[in-house]
Amino acid sequence: MLDYQTICQEILQDLEPRKREVLEKRFGLIDEDPLTLQAIGDELRITRERVRQIENDALLWLKNKKSQTLDKPFKSISDHLESHGGLREETMLLQELGEDKFQNHVLLFLSLGDNFTRFKETDDFFTLWAVQEEKLNQAKKVIENLIKELEKRNDLIEPKELGKKAPSEVGEPVLISYIDISKNIFKSPFGYYGLAHWPEVRPRGLRDNAYLVLKKEDKPLHFRDITKLIGELPDSSGEVLSESVHNELIRNDNFVLIGRGIYALKEWGYNPGTVREVIADVLRTSKSPLTKDQILKKVLKQRDVKESTVFLNLQNKEYFSKDKKGRYSSVRT
Repeated sequence: MLDYQTICQEILQDLEPRKREVLEKRFGLIDEDPLTLQAIGDELRITRERVRQIENDALLWLKNKKSQTLDKPFKSISDHLESHGGLREETMLLQELGEDKFQNHVLLFLSLGDNFTRFKETDDFFTLWAVQEEKLNQAKKVIENLIKELEKRNDLIEPKELGKKAPSEVGEPVLISYIDISKNIFKSPFGYYGLAHWPEVRPRGLRDNAYLVLKKEDKPLHFRDITKLIGELPDSSGEVLSESVHNELIRNDNFVLIGRGIYALKEWGYNPGTVREVIADVLRTSKSPLTKDQILKKVLKQRDVKESTVFLNLQNKEYFSKDKKGRYSSVRT
Protein backbone atom coordinates (compact mmCIF):
# COMPACT_ATOMS: atom_id res chain seq x y z
CA MET A 1 0.00 0.00 0.00
CA LEU A 2 1.20 3.48 -0.85
CA ASP A 3 2.67 5.48 2.05
CA TYR A 4 0.40 8.51 1.82
CA GLN A 5 1.71 10.00 5.06
CA THR A 6 5.35 10.14 3.91
CA ILE A 7 4.42 11.66 0.54
CA CYS A 8 2.22 14.16 2.34
CA GLN A 9 5.09 15.24 4.60
CA GLU A 10 7.32 15.56 1.55
CA ILE A 11 5.01 17.88 -0.37
CA LEU A 12 4.25 20.04 2.68
CA GLN A 13 7.81 20.67 3.80
CA ASP A 14 8.43 23.50 1.31
CA LEU A 15 5.17 25.32 2.05
CA GLU A 16 5.22 28.64 3.88
CA PRO A 17 4.76 27.95 7.64
CA ARG A 18 1.34 29.64 7.86
CA LYS A 19 -0.01 27.79 4.79
CA ARG A 20 1.32 24.49 6.05
CA GLU A 21 -0.22 25.06 9.48
CA VAL A 22 -3.61 25.84 7.96
CA LEU A 23 -3.59 22.69 5.79
CA GLU A 24 -2.46 20.50 8.70
CA LYS A 25 -5.31 21.80 10.84
CA ARG A 26 -7.87 21.82 8.04
CA PHE A 27 -7.24 18.18 7.12
CA GLY A 28 -6.24 16.93 10.58
CA LEU A 29 -2.82 15.72 9.45
CA ILE A 30 -1.10 15.77 12.85
CA ASP A 31 -2.95 13.56 15.32
CA GLU A 32 -6.12 15.66 15.42
CA ASP A 33 -9.54 15.85 13.81
CA PRO A 34 -9.99 18.23 10.87
CA LEU A 35 -11.01 21.71 12.00
CA THR A 36 -13.57 24.05 10.47
CA LEU A 37 -12.58 27.34 8.90
CA GLN A 38 -14.08 29.15 11.88
CA ALA A 39 -12.20 27.05 14.43
CA ILE A 40 -8.88 27.66 12.67
CA GLY A 41 -9.65 31.35 12.35
CA ASP A 42 -10.40 31.64 16.07
CA GLU A 43 -7.17 29.82 16.92
CA LEU A 44 -5.01 31.94 14.59
CA ARG A 45 -6.98 35.13 15.27
CA ILE A 46 -7.93 35.72 11.65
CA THR A 47 -11.28 35.61 9.82
CA ARG A 48 -12.70 32.39 8.43
CA GLU A 49 -12.53 33.94 4.94
CA ARG A 50 -8.84 34.60 5.41
CA VAL A 51 -8.39 30.95 6.41
CA ARG A 52 -10.24 29.88 3.25
CA GLN A 53 -7.97 32.08 1.13
CA ILE A 54 -4.82 30.65 2.74
CA GLU A 55 -6.11 27.11 2.22
CA ASN A 56 -6.91 27.72 -1.46
CA ASP A 57 -3.52 29.37 -2.04
CA ALA A 58 -1.75 26.45 -0.37
CA LEU A 59 -3.61 23.85 -2.45
CA LEU A 60 -2.91 25.75 -5.67
CA TRP A 61 0.79 26.05 -4.81
CA LEU A 62 1.03 22.31 -4.17
CA LYS A 63 -0.68 21.48 -7.47
CA ASN A 64 1.77 23.68 -9.39
CA LYS A 65 5.03 23.03 -7.54
CA LYS A 66 4.60 19.37 -6.60
CA SER A 67 2.89 18.00 -9.68
CA GLN A 68 5.43 15.21 -10.28
CA THR A 69 5.38 14.11 -6.64
CA LEU A 70 1.58 13.98 -6.79
CA ASP A 71 1.52 11.67 -9.79
CA LYS A 72 2.02 8.53 -7.70
CA PRO A 73 -0.78 9.09 -5.15
CA PHE A 74 -3.07 10.34 -7.92
CA LYS A 75 -2.54 7.15 -9.92
CA SER A 76 -3.09 4.98 -6.83
CA ILE A 77 -6.39 6.71 -6.06
CA SER A 78 -7.49 6.73 -9.71
CA ASP A 79 -6.76 3.01 -10.14
CA HIS A 80 -8.73 2.22 -6.99
CA LEU A 81 -11.72 4.25 -8.15
CA GLU A 82 -11.63 2.69 -11.63
CA SER A 83 -11.63 -0.81 -10.12
CA HIS A 84 -14.90 0.12 -8.40
CA GLY A 85 -16.61 1.53 -11.46
CA GLY A 86 -15.04 4.98 -11.35
CA LEU A 87 -16.56 5.96 -8.02
CA ARG A 88 -16.59 5.03 -4.35
CA GLU A 89 -18.55 5.98 -1.23
CA GLU A 90 -16.34 8.39 0.74
CA THR A 91 -15.95 6.58 4.07
CA MET A 92 -15.20 3.28 2.31
CA LEU A 93 -12.69 4.91 -0.04
CA LEU A 94 -10.80 6.58 2.82
CA GLN A 95 -10.78 3.38 4.89
CA GLU A 96 -9.59 1.24 1.99
CA LEU A 97 -6.73 3.57 1.03
CA GLY A 98 -5.80 5.17 4.35
CA GLU A 99 -6.85 2.45 6.77
CA ASP A 100 -7.28 3.81 10.32
CA LYS A 101 -4.42 6.31 10.64
CA PHE A 102 -3.96 8.03 7.29
CA GLN A 103 -7.48 8.69 5.97
CA ASN A 104 -7.03 12.46 6.32
CA HIS A 105 -3.86 12.29 4.20
CA VAL A 106 -5.79 10.51 1.44
CA LEU A 107 -8.46 13.20 1.68
CA LEU A 108 -5.82 15.86 1.04
CA PHE A 109 -4.69 14.13 -2.15
CA LEU A 110 -8.29 13.78 -3.28
CA SER A 111 -8.72 17.53 -2.79
CA LEU A 112 -5.57 18.22 -4.81
CA GLY A 113 -6.54 16.05 -7.77
CA ASP A 114 -8.36 17.81 -10.60
CA ASN A 115 -9.60 14.44 -11.84
CA PHE A 116 -11.41 13.65 -8.58
CA THR A 117 -14.84 15.13 -7.86
CA ARG A 118 -16.64 14.99 -4.54
CA PHE A 119 -20.42 14.65 -4.72
CA LYS A 120 -22.18 15.65 -1.51
CA GLU A 121 -24.78 13.51 0.21
CA THR A 122 -28.34 13.64 -1.15
CA ASP A 123 -31.63 11.98 -0.19
CA ASP A 124 -30.74 8.98 -2.36
CA PHE A 125 -26.93 8.77 -2.20
CA PHE A 126 -24.14 8.99 0.33
CA THR A 127 -21.18 11.33 -0.15
CA LEU A 128 -18.88 9.88 -2.80
CA TRP A 129 -15.85 10.56 -5.00
CA ALA A 130 -15.81 9.91 -8.74
CA VAL A 131 -13.39 10.32 -11.64
CA GLN A 132 -16.17 11.55 -13.93
CA GLU A 133 -19.74 12.69 -13.42
CA GLU A 134 -20.66 10.31 -16.24
CA LYS A 135 -19.67 7.41 -13.99
CA LEU A 136 -22.14 8.61 -11.35
CA ASN A 137 -24.90 8.98 -13.94
CA GLN A 138 -24.29 5.40 -15.07
CA ALA A 139 -24.43 4.18 -11.47
CA LYS A 140 -27.72 6.01 -10.91
CA LYS A 141 -29.32 4.25 -13.89
CA VAL A 142 -28.16 0.83 -12.72
CA ILE A 143 -29.38 1.49 -9.16
CA GLU A 144 -32.73 2.74 -10.46
CA ASN A 145 -33.23 -0.47 -12.46
CA LEU A 146 -32.22 -2.63 -9.50
CA ILE A 147 -34.70 -0.84 -7.23
CA LYS A 148 -37.47 -1.55 -9.76
CA GLU A 149 -36.42 -5.20 -9.87
CA LEU A 150 -36.54 -5.48 -6.08
CA GLU A 151 -39.93 -3.77 -5.91
CA LYS A 152 -41.29 -6.14 -8.54
CA ARG A 153 -40.03 -9.34 -6.93
CA ASN A 154 -40.70 -8.06 -3.38
CA ASP A 155 -38.01 -10.33 -2.00
CA LEU A 156 -34.32 -10.29 -1.15
CA ILE A 157 -31.58 -11.10 -3.65
CA GLU A 158 -28.96 -13.64 -2.62
CA PRO A 159 -25.30 -12.70 -3.21
CA LYS A 160 -24.95 -15.49 -5.79
CA GLU A 161 -27.88 -13.99 -7.74
CA LEU A 162 -26.50 -10.47 -7.67
CA GLY A 163 -24.07 -10.99 -10.54
CA LYS A 164 -26.98 -11.90 -12.81
CA LYS A 165 -28.57 -8.51 -12.11
CA ALA A 166 -25.49 -6.56 -13.20
CA PRO A 167 -25.32 -5.26 -16.79
CA SER A 168 -22.65 -7.05 -18.82
CA GLU A 169 -20.52 -3.90 -19.06
CA VAL A 170 -20.61 -3.42 -15.28
CA GLY A 171 -20.02 -6.75 -13.54
CA GLU A 172 -20.74 -7.84 -9.97
CA PRO A 173 -17.87 -6.02 -8.10
CA VAL A 174 -18.81 -2.70 -9.69
CA LEU A 175 -22.52 -3.32 -9.02
CA ILE A 176 -21.71 -3.78 -5.32
CA SER A 177 -19.77 -0.50 -5.41
CA TYR A 178 -22.85 1.17 -6.88
CA ILE A 179 -25.01 -0.32 -4.13
CA ASP A 180 -22.59 1.06 -1.53
CA ILE A 181 -23.37 4.64 -2.57
CA SER A 182 -27.14 4.10 -2.52
CA LYS A 183 -29.35 4.89 0.45
CA ASN A 184 -32.18 2.82 -1.00
CA ILE A 185 -30.50 -0.61 -1.29
CA PHE A 186 -28.70 -2.29 1.59
CA LYS A 187 -27.19 -5.62 2.53
CA SER A 188 -29.15 -7.41 5.26
CA PRO A 189 -27.52 -8.82 8.43
CA PHE A 190 -27.51 -12.22 6.69
CA GLY A 191 -25.82 -10.89 3.55
CA TYR A 192 -28.81 -10.62 1.23
CA TYR A 193 -29.64 -7.46 -0.71
CA GLY A 194 -32.94 -5.60 -0.53
CA LEU A 195 -34.64 -2.24 -0.19
CA ALA A 196 -33.53 -0.16 2.78
CA HIS A 197 -37.03 0.20 4.25
CA TRP A 198 -37.62 -3.55 4.40
CA PRO A 199 -37.44 -4.76 8.04
CA GLU A 200 -35.41 -7.84 7.08
CA VAL A 201 -32.77 -5.55 5.54
CA ARG A 202 -32.45 -2.87 8.21
CA PRO A 203 -34.26 -4.17 11.29
CA ARG A 204 -35.17 -1.62 13.95
CA GLY A 205 -36.15 -3.00 17.33
CA LEU A 206 -37.44 -6.38 18.48
CA ARG A 207 -40.39 -6.47 16.07
CA ASP A 208 -38.20 -6.13 12.98
CA ASN A 209 -35.60 -8.53 14.38
CA ALA A 210 -38.31 -11.14 15.03
CA TYR A 211 -39.55 -10.68 11.47
CA LEU A 212 -35.98 -11.03 10.16
CA VAL A 213 -35.43 -14.26 12.08
CA LEU A 214 -38.69 -15.86 10.93
CA LYS A 215 -38.08 -14.76 7.35
CA LYS A 216 -34.60 -16.29 7.44
CA GLU A 217 -35.70 -19.58 9.03
CA ASP A 218 -38.76 -19.77 6.74
CA LYS A 219 -40.85 -21.72 9.27
CA PRO A 220 -42.90 -21.11 12.44
CA LEU A 221 -40.89 -20.91 15.65
CA HIS A 222 -41.48 -20.81 19.41
CA PHE A 223 -40.93 -17.35 20.84
CA ARG A 224 -38.00 -18.63 22.93
CA ASP A 225 -36.28 -19.88 19.78
CA ILE A 226 -36.97 -16.53 18.12
CA THR A 227 -35.37 -14.80 21.12
CA LYS A 228 -32.30 -17.00 20.90
CA LEU A 229 -31.84 -16.30 17.19
CA ILE A 230 -32.29 -12.56 17.70
CA GLY A 231 -29.42 -12.69 20.19
CA GLU A 232 -27.26 -14.31 17.52
CA LEU A 233 -27.87 -11.63 14.89
CA PRO A 234 -24.68 -9.89 13.65
CA ASP A 235 -25.81 -6.48 14.94
CA SER A 236 -27.30 -7.76 18.20
CA SER A 237 -26.33 -5.80 21.29
CA GLY A 238 -26.77 -7.21 24.76
CA GLU A 239 -29.20 -9.73 26.23
CA VAL A 240 -32.65 -10.13 24.71
CA LEU A 241 -35.52 -11.04 27.05
CA SER A 242 -37.96 -13.67 25.78
CA GLU A 243 -40.83 -11.88 27.56
CA SER A 244 -40.11 -8.71 25.58
CA VAL A 245 -40.02 -10.65 22.32
CA HIS A 246 -43.26 -12.42 23.21
CA ASN A 247 -44.98 -9.10 23.90
CA GLU A 248 -43.92 -7.76 20.50
CA LEU A 249 -45.21 -10.89 18.77
CA ILE A 250 -48.56 -10.72 20.57
CA ARG A 251 -49.35 -7.12 19.73
CA ASN A 252 -48.20 -7.06 16.12
CA ASP A 253 -50.53 -8.20 13.34
CA ASN A 254 -47.63 -9.45 11.20
CA PHE A 255 -47.27 -12.45 13.52
CA VAL A 256 -49.87 -15.18 14.06
CA LEU A 257 -49.98 -17.48 17.08
CA ILE A 258 -50.48 -20.96 15.65
CA GLY A 259 -49.71 -23.09 18.70
CA ARG A 260 -48.54 -22.82 22.29
CA GLY A 261 -45.94 -20.06 22.04
CA ILE A 262 -45.38 -20.81 18.34
CA TYR A 263 -45.58 -17.94 15.88
CA ALA A 264 -45.70 -17.67 12.09
CA LEU A 265 -45.76 -14.77 9.67
CA LYS A 266 -49.17 -13.67 8.45
CA GLU A 267 -47.73 -13.23 4.96
CA TRP A 268 -47.22 -17.00 4.80
CA GLY A 269 -51.00 -17.42 4.64
CA TYR A 270 -51.74 -17.86 8.34
CA ASN A 271 -54.88 -16.18 9.66
CA PRO A 272 -55.32 -14.91 13.21
CA GLY A 273 -57.89 -16.38 15.56
CA THR A 274 -58.68 -19.29 17.85
CA VAL A 275 -58.91 -22.90 16.67
CA ARG A 276 -62.71 -22.54 16.66
CA GLU A 277 -62.44 -19.45 14.45
CA VAL A 278 -60.08 -21.23 12.08
CA ILE A 279 -62.53 -24.14 11.78
CA ALA A 280 -65.39 -21.74 11.12
CA ASP A 281 -63.34 -19.98 8.44
CA VAL A 282 -62.51 -23.33 6.79
CA LEU A 283 -66.19 -24.26 6.67
CA ARG A 284 -67.33 -20.85 5.46
CA THR A 285 -64.93 -20.94 2.52
CA SER A 286 -65.92 -24.49 1.57
CA LYS A 287 -68.59 -24.92 -1.10
CA SER A 288 -70.00 -27.98 0.69
CA PRO A 289 -69.96 -29.57 4.16
CA LEU A 290 -66.69 -31.27 5.16
CA THR A 291 -65.85 -34.46 6.98
CA LYS A 292 -63.98 -34.43 10.24
CA ASP A 293 -60.76 -35.57 8.54
CA GLN A 294 -61.07 -32.94 5.81
CA ILE A 295 -61.47 -30.23 8.44
CA LEU A 296 -58.55 -31.59 10.44
CA LYS A 297 -56.23 -31.53 7.42
CA LYS A 298 -57.06 -27.90 6.63
CA VAL A 299 -56.88 -26.70 10.23
CA LEU A 300 -53.47 -28.33 10.83
CA LYS A 301 -52.11 -26.28 7.95
CA GLN A 302 -53.03 -23.21 9.98
CA ARG A 303 -52.42 -24.35 13.55
CA ASP A 304 -49.86 -26.47 15.41
CA VAL A 305 -52.33 -28.18 17.75
CA LYS A 306 -53.36 -31.70 18.72
CA GLU A 307 -56.07 -33.50 16.74
CA SER A 308 -58.16 -33.78 19.88
CA THR A 309 -58.26 -29.98 20.16
CA VAL A 310 -59.81 -29.71 16.70
CA PHE A 311 -62.34 -32.49 17.38
CA LEU A 312 -63.28 -30.97 20.75
CA ASN A 313 -64.06 -27.63 19.08
CA LEU A 314 -66.21 -29.36 16.46
CA GLN A 315 -68.52 -30.56 19.22
CA ASN A 316 -69.60 -26.97 19.92
CA LYS A 317 -73.15 -27.11 18.54
CA GLU A 318 -73.52 -23.36 18.96
CA TYR A 319 -71.11 -22.90 16.06
CA PHE A 320 -71.05 -26.19 14.11
CA SER A 321 -73.66 -28.69 12.94
CA LYS A 322 -73.23 -32.28 11.70
CA ASP A 323 -75.47 -33.85 9.09
CA LYS A 324 -76.53 -37.52 8.84
CA LYS A 325 -73.45 -38.33 6.75
CA GLY A 326 -71.16 -37.03 9.47
CA ARG A 327 -70.21 -33.87 7.57
CA TYR A 328 -69.89 -30.49 9.28
CA SER A 329 -71.13 -27.03 8.45
CA SER A 330 -70.81 -23.68 10.14
CA VAL A 331 -73.94 -22.60 12.02
CA ARG A 332 -72.94 -18.95 12.24
CA THR A 333 -72.05 -16.92 9.17
